[in-house]
Amino acid sequence: MSTSWVPGRDQGITEEVVAALADYERGPFTEREKAALRYADQMYFDHHKIDDGLFSQLRERFNDDEVLELSWVIGEFISVGKIVHVLGVPYGDQREP
Repeated sequence: MSTSWVPGRDQGITEEVVAALADYERGPFTEREKAALRYADQMYFDHHKIDDGLFSQLRERFNDDEVLELSWVIGEFISVGKIVHVLGVPYGDQREP
């Protein structure tokens, strides 16, 4: 078992887009995508600091169902990332012998 971004690449996500995630505010993302990425960052780094301002940004760009789905998916990916790390699941070509 290993992890990689192959499914994303298969959906048309380029290496340039993946690299741009490190500085998404200046990257080639729409304002909608940037709002979602801000939310994901805040959910990961300090979900206690998510405030009405961030939710206002989200609600300007997403309906209630989309905010719920976005919240759920972000939470799932954060959880999976932690589990993968704890279990030492290799990334990409870092397979066990």
